[in-house]
Amino acid sequence: MRGQLFWDGNKRTATLCANKLMIDGGAGLINVPLNLWGQWNQLISDYYHSNDMLPLKHWTYNHGIAGVTLGPKND
Repeated sequence: MRGQLFWDGNKRTATLCANKLMIDGGAGLINVPLNLWGQWNQLISDYYHSNDMLPLKHWTYNHGIAGVTLGPKND
């Protein structure tokens, strides 16, 4: 998402590409519920400023992956 390949749509494009990789690997897909978009967008913004991906990765793993049953969540 930080690559800014396009003027608009970077998050959509990055999510689409990530979902392709996840589906190909049998890992479900990223599907953040609309009522949680505010939290997800804040974490993305925090990542842009800090370059610390860990909080965003953990949150997405815990709240934004669908289509696969995940094992115990490690926070």
